[in-house]
Amino acid sequence: MPITHKIEKEEVSILVWKITETLEGLLDLYGNINTSNYTSEKRKKEHLISRLMVNKICKNGAIIYNEFGAPELDNAKHLSISHSNELVTIIISNKKTGLDIEKISEKALRTASKFVAEKNLIKLNKEKATLIWCIKEAVYKWHQKGGIDFIKDIIIAEFFAKEHGNVTAYFREKELNLNYLKINNHYLVYVCN
Repeated sequence: MPITHKIEKEEVSILVWKITETLEGLLDLYGNINTSNYTSEKRKKEHLISRLMVNKICKNGAIIYNEFGAPELDNAKHLSISHSNELVTIIISNKKTGLDIEKISEKALRTASKFVAEKNLIKLNKEKATLIWCIKEAVYKWHQKGGIDFIKDIIIAEFFAKEHGNVTAYFREKELNLNYLKINNHYLVYVCN
């Protein structure tokens, strides 16, 4: 298994997997699983890899989906899954959690007006825009119920983007502390609360 990063802290396990296998190779690793819901080979691989990683951390945990389509585990632990480019990552925690990984790119900067208040747009570069998007996606996944206005409902305290660090966000007046890490030209962000 090409797990490139493993983070274990109090009540939190995170794995990052770089996709290098063929679909057939992954099917051999996992065994019998239905991937017919996905049309692209990339999505099938992401589906299989997320389940392989869950099995590595929780031998008896199976992924199910709540009424809003968010992934959960059937064993009372909390789960979040993300993928970007060739990376797939999961987080499993005893606390409610959200996780996102995104490749640093111009796309976040081009679309920033959809998730950053207008007054803050002038201070952005592609790295910080990508990190802000990851932070807001991690909060969205933590919430698990949809119905979020990324500009009004998730406010991020001022910060400087670094290789790794912590940032505070306010989701509808609830304070959340998020951790982030730069991995292979990607940002990984997670929250457990």
